[in-house]
Amino acid sequence: MKKNYSLNILLFLILWVLAPLVYANKLVLNDIDWPPYLFSESKHNLSGLGKDVLNECLPKKNFTLTYSKLPIKRTHLYMQSGELDISLYSYKKEREAFVVYGKVPIFTTEYGFAMRADSKVDIHKIEDLHPLIIGHLAGLTYTPELLALIDKKRLVGEISEGHSIDAMFAQLLSSNPRFDIMPNSKQTFYWRAKTLGVADKIKVPKFTVSFRDYFVTVSKNSKNITDTTGFLTSLDSCITQMHNDGRYLALLKKYGLENLAQPKSH
Repeated sequence: MKKNYSLNILLFLILWVLAPLVYANKLVLNDIDWPPYLFSESKHNLSGLGKDVLNECLPKKNFTLTYSKLPIKRTHLYMQSGELDISLYSYKKEREAFVVYGKVPIFTTEYGFAMRADSKVDIHKIEDLHPLIIGHLAGLTYTPELLALIDKKRLVGEISEGHSIDAMFAQLLSSNPRFDIMPNSKQTFYWRAKTLGVADKIKVPKFTVSFRDYFVTVSKNSKNITDTTGFLTSLDSCITQMHNDGRYLALLKKYGLENLAQPKSH
């Protein structure tokens, strides 16, 4: 009898310790490869700035992160349906129909352009793109001015669309390039070109299209996050604290982003 009692106590203690892990809600996040902000789990030892902040700030007793690798366009569909619980989005008013935004950016990007190093093109304003064929990464969002130009060029066959940054670099640097220039985060260009060993074959003009803040968002149809306001408030507070205590700056340095404008409270 005493032996059974001791065994029951031991089992109770084990379950008490493991319960937060067993019953934690598994939140699904899109596992995209967007260096240096997000790295696909299957390809890299690094997680990326965004994942590092999430892993630091997620209430671990209640939630665990899992990843689903999806194209960018399907991410939007799954955020609408709730098949994805969270995503890192820049602000677009129309997205408020299916997600709730946090208030403190998880990171900030600087959008610009990349072209071949031997290109004679000089970019100082959006209008300078008019005679060029643009490489467009499917699903990537832009400023209204640049988006309007891309939509106009698509009608006349002056857009070449790709589905990965690596494929876009290959198309740009081929002996018969499919486009003249492509927009994306400048930091993504620097990081990926260096990784692919083509940093000396591309150049990134000084012209900046925009700085864009990215936020943690929760799908309004998430089945795993019942208190959306509390969840986002907790994350916002943690990100703010990371700025205050130096942990955020340490992550920026880890990814070579310390010179980029840092996220701020809105």
